[in-house]
Amino acid sequence: MSLRLRNRWTQGERPRSLEDIASAAASNAWRAACNGVLNLENEDFETRTQDQRLELIQEFVIFLLHLADRRVSERFSQEERIRFVTGMALRLAGLLEENLAELKAGPDRVPAPVDGVREAFVDKVNARSDEYAECRYSAEEGPGFSLWRSFAARISEALGPGNRQWAIDQVMAIDGPEAVEAFDSALESLLPTVQPASPDRS
Repeated sequence: MSLRLRNRWTQGERPRSLEDIASAAASNAWRAACNGVLNLENEDFETRTQDQRLELIQEFVIFLLHLADRRVSERFSQEERIRFVTGMALRLAGLLEENLAELKAGPDRVPAPVDGVREAFVDKVNARSDEYAECRYSAEEGPGFSLWRSFAARISEALGPGNRQWAIDQVMAIDGPEAVEAFDSALESLLPTVQPASPDRS
């Protein structure tokens, strides 16, 4: 079944800001990540807890966030790029916080307060960004081998020691590219609607 992500706005909606685009991109990244984790489970890579699933989702969305940053780097000014990446990261942190709050909810199903989630997520984003920035990426070919390998290794670590090498192969060959293809296609369709913050794009 194909993964459906948002790639357009409803006809008649108001013009969308950079932050609107970032929020939509974050939601798409989250959906692509959830689908990637589901695909791993369908391939018999075991996840034991919801916390572990959320760890895997985090690794997927941080990777997609990094690729989005790389993709927009040449078409946005530095100020626009920072606004976009920050907006996307904060929306992803909010989605993570919402899911953890629901996970920790008591019998009354009222979401429980969770502390420090956003800060911890941003710290992880910064750590992964430093790691991934050392790896090759091109606008024409996408992630290079080292970038795929680094991402797949993070997924395998979150899965645990069982079938670790098989997980790396699965992510690099199938689940990673599927998530990236779906996310990139939707992102590319959303980006032309961005209104530049200023005429200065230096």
